[in-house]
Amino acid sequence: MNNFIFYDTETSGVKELDFIQVIQFAAIQTDENFRSINSFNELCSPLPWTLVSPKALAVNKKSEIFQTDKTHYELVKEIHNTWKYWTEQHPAVFISYNGMRFDEEVMRRQFYWNLFDPYFTNTNGNSRLDLYLKMQVIAHFYYQSFPIPQIDDQMSLKLEDIISNLLIDTKNAHDALADCEFLIHLIKSISEKLPNFYQEILDTTSKEGYLKKLQDDSIHFNCYFIPRSKSTRAYPFTPLINLYGLNKYIPIFDLSNDPEDYFDLSYTELEQLINKKKNCPFKRLALNKTQPTISLSTLKEDRVFIEDQEQLMKRADKIQTNEAFKEKIIDIYNNFEYQNSRKIHPEEQIYTEGFPSAIEKDRFTQFHNAQSYKEKIAIINSFEDSRYREFAYRICAQTHSEEVDNNILLSLKELKRSRFNDDGPWPNSLQNLEEGKNLLLETNKEDEKELINLAINSIKKSL
Repeated sequence: MNNFIFYDTETSGVKELDFIQVIQFAAIQTDENFRSINSFNELCSPLPWTLVSPKALAVNKKSEIFQTDKTHYELVKEIHNTWKYWTEQHPAVFISYNGMRFDEEVMRRQFYWNLFDPYFTNTNGNSRLDLYLKMQVIAHFYYQSFPIPQIDDQMSLKLEDIISNLLIDTKNAHDALADCEFLIHLIKSISEKLPNFYQEILDTTSKEGYLKKLQDDSIHFNCYFIPRSKSTRAYPFTPLINLYGLNKYIPIFDLSNDPEDYFDLSYTELEQLINKKKNCPFKRLALNKTQPTISLSTLKEDRVFIEDQEQLMKRADKIQTNEAFKEKIIDIYNNFEYQNSRKIHPEEQIYTEGFPSAIEKDRFTQFHNAQSYKEKIAIINSFEDSRYREFAYRICAQTHSEEVDNNILLSLKELKRSRFNDDGPWPNSLQNLEEGKNLLLETNKEDEKELINLAINSIKKSL
C-alpha cells in the first residue's frame, strides 16, 4: 500500500536558502489511487528578522501573513505533528516539484531551526520524489506520448505550464494547496500515460530501491534540462557498485566513452583524471535523492528507440566484468574528502556542524512539551550545542514574548538590525528595495502594485 504526501511551500524569498522562511505550507495525503485522505493548509507571520522580498510576495500573493497571529514556530510544529500522524501506520512517499533543489531544502531548515528532525522525509521508511526531475526524463524520451508545453516555441517544464497543457485550470497557481493538487494531477497522468516508467519511479524513491534498480540493470540514462536553450540532453551510464564500499554516492561511467581507453591507466592517472573533472567519463550519483534517470529496460518495454544499443551493452559488460577496474574507481571516490566550506551563522550550519546526540534530541522533545517559560529555559540550559540554545531562545521569543529575559530580547533586536542593515549571506535590504521599485515600474496591475508596496514598506520599517 502506497501512502503519498504531496506538499508545497510558499516562502519569503527564493534565494539565500539558509535565511528564507516558509510563509505558507500545504500538503495533501492520498492513497495509492490518488484519492485524498487528509489535507493541511496554513500560513504564518514573518519572523522579525526575516525579509519578505517584493518579488516573492508579488508571486505568492500571501498578504495575509502580515495580519496572522500564527508564529513560524507554531506552523512548523503543526507541520511536524501532521506528518508524524500521517505516517504512523505506513511510511510515506513525500512528493514535491523541484523539491530536491528547493522545497526539501527549505523544509529541512525550518525543522532544524525549530528543533525537529530535518530528515523526516527520508528516514523511518519514508522516501522522497521530485517530479520535476522525472519530467526531464519524460521531456527527453516520451515527448510523443506525454504532452510537453511549448511557450513561445520553447519547451517549458514549469508545473503551471505542464498542468495547463493537461487542460486543467491553473488560475490558482503559486498557492501552495493548489500546487499540491496540480502534483496529484501530474503523477496521475504519468501513471496512466506511462505505466512502465511510473512503476520504475515508485520502485526507486528510496535509497534501497534505487540501489536495487541500479544493480538489476546495467544501463541507465541520465537526463538533464538546459535552461538557456530550453532543451534536454541525456547520456548513457553504467553504475560501479561494490557492496563493501557503499555510501550515499556511487560512481558511474558515461558509456558515450569506450572503457577500453581507461582500463590500462594507473591508479594515480585515474585519480588525476577524476579530480580534473573536465572531459571525465566518471561522475557521482547520489542514491538518497531523486535522480533524472531511467533504465534501458524500461525504455525497451516502452519501445523507445535507442541508438547503438548493442555497443552500449558491450561497453557496460566490459565495465561490469572488470572487477579490478571497478574496485579501483570505487576506492578513489571513497577516499575523496569532500569539504564543506566553513559557515559562520547557525542557520546555515545544518550540514557542517554535526548531528545532535540522542540525549540532545530527547531534550528537544522535552522543550516542545514544556508549558511554562521557566521550564523551557531550564531545558535550554542543558543543551550541549550553542546552535540549539540560540534557536530555542528565538522560539521562546515567539511563544513567551511577555516573559522573555531582557538579554534575549536585546540579542534578537541586534539580530534583526544586522539582518536588515549589514551585508551578509542573507537577503540584502537595499537590493530588494531596488528590485521592488523596478517591479512597480514593470507592472500595470493595481493588485500587484499593492503587494509590492506592502513588501517594500515591511522592509523599510525594519531598517
